[in-house]
Amino acid sequence: MSRTPSQAVSLRDVARAAETSVATVSRVLNRSGYVSAEVRKRVEKAAQGIGYVPNFSARHLKTGRSKAIGFMVSNMANPFLSAFFAAVEARLQSEGFSVLVGSTFDQPQREAQLLHLFENRRLEGVFVSPSREDLPAAQDAFARCKLPLVVLDRETGFEADAVCQDHRQGVATAVDYLVSLGHRRIALFGPNPAIRPGREKLLGYRDGLRRAGLGYDEALVCMLSSAIESSAAQMDAMLALAAPPTALIALGTRLLSGALRSARERGLRIPAQLSVVGIGTDDAFALMDPPLTTLRFDIEGAAHAAAELMLERVEGRAPEARRSVHVPLALTIGASCAAPAR
Repeated sequence: MSRTPSQAVSLRDVARAAETSVATVSRVLNRSGYVSAEVRKRVEKAAQGIGYVPNFSARHLKTGRSKAIGFMVSNMANPFLSAFFAAVEARLQSEGFSVLVGSTFDQPQREAQLLHLFENRRLEGVFVSPSREDLPAAQDAFARCKLPLVVLDRETGFEADAVCQDHRQGVATAVDYLVSLGHRRIALFGPNPAIRPGREKLLGYRDGLRRAGLGYDEALVCMLSSAIESSAAQMDAMLALAAPPTALIALGTRLLSGALRSARERGLRIPAQLSVVGIGTDDAFALMDPPLTTLRFDIEGAAHAAAELMLERVEGRAPEARRSVHVPLALTIGASCAAPAR
């Protein structure tokens, strides 16, 4: 049965398709009361099949709750962010929550608009990654937000639960590994140090150099302020140095691609003439040749931690004090690193 956008699918429609009562459908979709596994499966299949979408306003009027959570990402096209969102959504859906997602494109104005939308829709909480960490409280939409927030990988001036990747430990481990192979000229390509991920990665790089007794050379460091900038020009400059890098740590897909393009245009072979460490998920660089050594994101671990913080907060099971969870990065050895060429 086809419907126009104005013809919303109702609980009665789902009940008819599932051949059961409206009350049973309500118990299944709101996850309240007992329903047999067979009937639950039939109702869920029927709801999906006819395109049922929860009516947040009606649900809120009836129960006082929307059972919906907001999720802000900088750009859903980022494969890491989309995978992370999917893992969080799956956990929340298992508890009967819906998730509304919006891309901010790292624009404070867009963040404020989404927060306003989520508050008006009576959502119960929001996952956020603010694009700015230095805004005064009076100008910070997140600081003024009345909804429970779970902050993802940011250090903020307002109180909120947070889940952070341990970038500092991860990058220091990558430097240790390259030093163990004999590298002394190690380049770093990272994101904007004005926010936590870039800042922590730079600190980890310095930690690793310090442990190895190596000096910090600004000419080997490129921290881009914009996600759309290319690292190719900066890599060109590094390879033109009297003592160019023999190893590269590139902490972002765009950062890695630009640097590798520059290296390959000069005929450098990996890892014979340039060792490379990237960052991402287990399968992000599965098709690269040679297989890339990576700092691996624990998407499932981080997503589970974030979802549990939110569930405990909106269900009233969380302590008053705000909590912070740090998720380590693991170095996965591929075939893109070797001892430096003589």
